[in-house]
Amino acid sequence: MEPSCSPTPSRERLRRAPGRPVDPGKDRVILAAARALIRAGGPAAVTMERVAQHAGVSKVTLYRRYANRTALLEAVVRQRAQRLCRALRAPPVSDADVRARLYAFVEALLAFLCGSEHRQFLRALSGVPQSPADVQRIWQLGPATAHAALAAFLRAAHAQQQLHCPDADAAAEQLLGLAMGLDLVRSLYRVPLARQRRVHRRAHAQQVVDGFLRAYAGGFTAAAVASPGPSAPAG
Repeated sequence: MEPSCSPTPSRERLRRAPGRPVDPGKDRVILAAARALIRAGGPAAVTMERVAQHAGVSKVTLYRRYANRTALLEAVVRQRAQRLCRALRAPPVSDADVRARLYAFVEALLAFLCGSEHRQFLRALSGVPQSPADVQRIWQLGPATAHAALAAFLRAAHAQQQLHCPDADAAAEQLLGLAMGLDLVRSLYRVPLARQRRVHRRAHAQQVVDGFLRAYAGGFTAAAVASPGPSAPAG
């Protein structure tokens, strides 16, 4: 991590400084540059100077948005976690909504795990020495956050008697394990994935979600599990 005693102005002071409003387009460029560096060399490859160069912005512009390297890494991981958990943001409103939201989450998870960005990241983690603090922070803001969001969703479904899962944390871990299957291990061993095509990911997501719902059926109806396909999540 870069020293926290850097003479760079604090993020709060920069935010209050007069001038033009912050351009959200630059945030997208900066985060994309940081992601590209992470894919290539893991979090160890990310420095404020390299991100500024890769994004084509000045260090002043970068520090105006992110007080230090830690804040930048956290922003990258949070953005990915928020996208992944989009379907879980609101509690389910019906049995069909439970299925639709879980299906959307599992399909998004599979698309991420089978994507080149995640596979390159795993290779970088195993091939280049990384800071334990960086890896721990990514774990907390990424996988651990996704697990917590899924558990909260299942806890809400249990409270509304749509599912019977009194131990929502364990149920969430089981669903994640079912969803990932051996493809996570295949990524680590750099062998072809079983579900690189979307049609295969969708079929797997449906099988996983329907099996999970049968295992944790509470007030959940057999008709909802047997429905031909997920409807769009509400909200």
